[in-house]
Amino acid sequence: MSEYSGAPAKKGGGLSGRAIGGIVIAVLVIVFIAINRDPANVSFLFTSVTMPLWIALSIAGAGGLLAGFLIGRKKYKR
Repeated sequence: MSEYSGAPAKKGGGLSGRAIGGIVIAVLVIVFIAINRDPANVSFLFTSVTMPLWIALSIAGAGGLLAGFLIGRKKYKR
């Protein structure tokens, strides 16, 4: 007679490789931004401003996330 523990066996579980990769990239971006806190001259189109580099990096990162989201959404929307 076999023993039965009563608990269902777990299949898969945990984080996917995509989720782990996303977490690693997010941590690296946060560390990179935290290290680069010096003021920087940022030129865009016809204007130039001086701002902390971490703000410029955050804006660029947010723009990249938005672009990736919109491109990915269009790709899978049918």
